[in-house]
Amino acid sequence: MQSLSNQNQSNKHFQDLMLHRVHDILLVASPYDAFILEEDGRLTEQILHEYLGMNLSYAPRVWQANTASYAMDLLSRRSVDLIIVMMRISDMELVTFGKRIKEAYSKKPIILLAFDESEIRQLPEKINDFLDNVFVWSGNSNVFPAIIKHVEDLKNVKRDTRKGDIRSIIYIEDTPRYYSSILPLIYKETLFHTKQLIDKSLNNTQRLLHMRGRPKVLLAQDYESAKRYFKNYKNNILGIISDIRFPKDGELNSNAGIIFSKYVHSIESSLPILLISNEKEALNRAKELTLNVLDKNSLTLFSDIRDFMVENFGFGDFIFRLQNGKKIGQIGTVEELLDFMKKIPEESLNFHAANNHFSNWLAARGEFSLASSFRRLKSSDFTTINERINHHVDLIKINQQNKRVLSIAEFRPNTKKSSANFVRIGTGSLGGKARGLAFANSYWNDNEITKKYENITFKVPKIAVVSTDEFDEFMEVNELWEIALSLDSNIDIENTFLNANLSNKLVKTLKDFIDDIKFPLAVRSSSLLEDSQYQPLAGMYSTFMLSNSHRNKTERLKQLCEAIKRVYASTFFQEPKTLMENIVHRHEEEKMAVIIMEMIGQKYEEYFYPTISGVAQSYNYYPISYMQRDEGIAFTALGLGRTIVEGGKALRFSPKYPNILPQFHSIKSTIANSQNSFYALNMLNGENTLMQGEEKNLEKLDLKNAELHGSLKNVASVVCSEDGIIRDSLHNKGKRVLLFAPILKYVKFPLAEIIEDILDKGKESLGCPVEIEFAVNIFDDSLIKDEFCLLQIKPMVMGSLEYSDNKISNDVENQFCTSNIVLGDGVMDSIKNIIYVYPDSFDQSFTQNIANEIEIFNRKLGKDNPYILIGPGRWGTADPWLGIPVNWKQISNARIIIEIDLDENNPDPSFGSHFFQNVTSLRIGYFTIQKSNANSEIDLDWIESQPVKQSSKYIRWYQLEEPLTSQINGRTGEGCISKTKEKIIEVMDEEESSGI
Repeated sequence: MQSLSNQNQSNKHFQDLMLHRVHDILLVASPYDAFILEEDGRLTEQILHEYLGMNLSYAPRVWQANTASYAMDLLSRRSVDLIIVMMRISDMELVTFGKRIKEAYSKKPIILLAFDESEIRQLPEKINDFLDNVFVWSGNSNVFPAIIKHVEDLKNVKRDTRKGDIRSIIYIEDTPRYYSSILPLIYKETLFHTKQLIDKSLNNTQRLLHMRGRPKVLLAQDYESAKRYFKNYKNNILGIISDIRFPKDGELNSNAGIIFSKYVHSIESSLPILLISNEKEALNRAKELTLNVLDKNSLTLFSDIRDFMVENFGFGDFIFRLQNGKKIGQIGTVEELLDFMKKIPEESLNFHAANNHFSNWLAARGEFSLASSFRRLKSSDFTTINERINHHVDLIKINQQNKRVLSIAEFRPNTKKSSANFVRIGTGSLGGKARGLAFANSYWNDNEITKKYENITFKVPKIAVVSTDEFDEFMEVNELWEIALSLDSNIDIENTFLNANLSNKLVKTLKDFIDDIKFPLAVRSSSLLEDSQYQPLAGMYSTFMLSNSHRNKTERLKQLCEAIKRVYASTFFQEPKTLMENIVHRHEEEKMAVIIMEMIGQKYEEYFYPTISGVAQSYNYYPISYMQRDEGIAFTALGLGRTIVEGGKALRFSPKYPNILPQFHSIKSTIANSQNSFYALNMLNGENTLMQGEEKNLEKLDLKNAELHGSLKNVASVVCSEDGIIRDSLHNKGKRVLLFAPILKYVKFPLAEIIEDILDKGKESLGCPVEIEFAVNIFDDSLIKDEFCLLQIKPMVMGSLEYSDNKISNDVENQFCTSNIVLGDGVMDSIKNIIYVYPDSFDQSFTQNIANEIEIFNRKLGKDNPYILIGPGRWGTADPWLGIPVNWKQISNARIIIEIDLDENNPDPSFGSHFFQNVTSLRIGYFTIQKSNANSEIDLDWIESQPVKQSSKYIRWYQLEEPLTSQINGRTGEGCISKTKEKIIEVMDEEESSGI
């Protein structure tokens, strides 16, 4: 998919560069010369030192051969990228050895390293037949990485310029003594400034990748080579440093540098050129052409070259000047360039643009695309100065917007004002949930969906992640591991963690981070195992919402630190501990990162919430009518998404058929199944909302509040009190029902189509079914574009999708339960226990009491006695009126769960909730029995005829003599539970039995 093939485009852009690297070097030298290089020159040590000092990601390995014959033997056995040879080889003349290398390995570069120029004078005039180049080593270790970089640049420049639009510097010098000292200087300065200018918000990996985009240095040793380099790469040349006397047309020419400079300026008049010579007459002639002239004999030659590079190749601050050279301003970052560009005088703009100063300055910072865009512009392209300024500003803004979503940046105080949308605090893992958010963060960049819906703003919230290394330090410094694993009370764990201290470094970083942030925050868990594709631990850990609006910054920081500690504490709560026992990981392996995310929504009086929250999945477990399983399903609700993830009443629809709403098949079912409350954050003038824990962090409001706020009109219809007809307008009196008709029926916002597009493209890019979380803001102000905010995109829980083609028994008499709405796959034939919520004693007002009784039986049965859990309504819902609000600790030993209608209007299963994500990941069979569904039934009389092992007010425990057999076909969603094992042996025949 286009958008995700372009995700992290910036990183991939740099990752594609420097394809040809020097990894292995063969040094061919006499034992004496090798000793001098290794012991006195410390060759290996200095190469390593220089590479580390340059912040390069690798250092080549040096192999040594003392004789030519051993060198040839080694070359036949080992891959070598570069050969460095010394003059003295005991068993062969250098010329003969070089020619043999060229004959056998024509593309392998061979460089002579001489100790001084007297050795070079012994060589024949034409060395191209047996050498590629000659360098002089005078004890300066910089020459070794310079040789390596020189070889790499020659191999990579053509491809990297074409693929990455990288820049180059042409250096013209024919004397080995000079280029052996000046070329290392140019490389060192280029690498130093590239490192310094890389966006400080980038992480270490990204910075290493960006180093691949450093300018190339092209060493030319005659006029023809220099001209070829310029013609091939003239649009990507930062500048030229040139000797004045060097070969032209096969002969040494004392004016070659001046001739070449005139040629270059006839094509690119603004290209900076520095001319160098040790001859006074040549220097005087050069001064008639340019002020940039240096004497090779100067005691400050090297520092003068550095100054020229900084001032002319874009490595320093940008100095805004007028045509006469008068300074009018100075900036150091692209953000500052944007600000100054809005007010730049016309004369200064024309001066810098005509001389490509903007382009060079941007290219030095790795902004190659933007630099090329600036370079292509001409004054004739615009009719007015304002038009030109606005175009430059737009170019920078678009570039910043594209960068904003591409990468995970490391947070530093100066990243607050950067364009980074996703920042990391610390160096550890991001955790499972944050990895999905990082992927979501890259989703919209260059995505055709954003082009298809031009009237909608697509965004991802701003995100910071406190990585797992901070969790490790918090646990170790406060000595919490043993305490956290031993405590059985969530309240005790939370109090212990609240009394512990975050590191001073983290607190200071959070203070810097929150300083300029004004929007409400969601502080979410992101453990290593959370949102894993196969064992997601969905909804096990805490999430807290902060208004972040207190006038006192210290109080805002205090609330943020408290929320982080509460999330840390939830790692060790009883429910995740219990769930962890059912998977292969130990609790000590779990580590917690924390997400600090911008809340999506609008402020309505003292409340904050989005118009719509939702979850969508590309695989529909429960298709009806002519829906197909791979066409997806969506769950939407007014307000914050807790309604959905806790299994509350929400609208369920297929994005492909948004007007088929089976849960609203009658007026009675519409009223019963429609969302009648919603969650919002009470801003409370910034007061602390955490004191009563996660449950009371958000406020549950009546639909009347939403109607007063003006948000209800976007999602509600009315069951008219006069005639009982549903009308899609709030102007009528009657019961408000959330059918989302303005959205799904009248397409006030193209929600269904957007979801369908994202799920399709998500499947293509992830290579498997996907799940997304989203929020929508619909604004009353017609001048503000409505928003679709992607909060998460991740692989859908796969536990129930590894399905087989199990044939379901058709022995109706032998079945006590059958349904075509089943989660799971395979066969289970070892369950003898049934925990049954007895219908006659069931009372919706006491469902929490029922959950507590189930926990008692669950504990009595233990791990060695798996059971079938049967009861009315939604299991695991947070709304006690919809079903029994059990948590995982209370039903940890259940292996099959059966949900029976509360009544004829029972809501359909909430497959978007965290409870159902964990059902599928733990491969628990889940049967839904609906009275209105002819394909689902259960023989309750048979259950009640079995001997009762033990009972309580609401629960009956049956223990059978023979195990039941459950069969589920994960492909069709059909399943049955048979009373005896023997009756279905023939049906199974040669099929393999597998766990659910």
